[in-house]
Amino acid sequence: MDSWLIVVIVVLAILAVSALIPVVRGASKRRSSQRRVEARARSAQADRQDEEADQELARAEQERSFAERKREEAERQAAEAREAEARAEERIAAAEQQRVAAQEQRERAERLDPDG
Repeated sequence: MDSWLIVVIVVLAILAVSALIPVVRGASKRRSSQRRVEARARSAQADRQDEEADQELARAEQERSFAERKREEAERQAAEAREAEARAEERIAAAEQQRVAAQEQRERAERLDPDG
């Protein structure tokens, strides 16, 4: 009778394992399905972040371009200001020379006609 008992226990064990196989497969399929869903969600999120990064990059490029145009304009205006300043300095120097020449003429005239 002991051998029958062992046979019955073995058969029951085989039946229990056979019954657990579909349960284990179902759980495995559910986990795989859940992982696929999570992977798709992460992929979609990565796509959104990538698009946001592209948009931010485009905005930053526009800002840099605007800043560069402003800098170039400021440099052009600074060059114009330097040129205007140089012209003004030349005119000042010429006017001072005229003043000196006028004073010399006045002094000569006073020497020739002290009353005059």
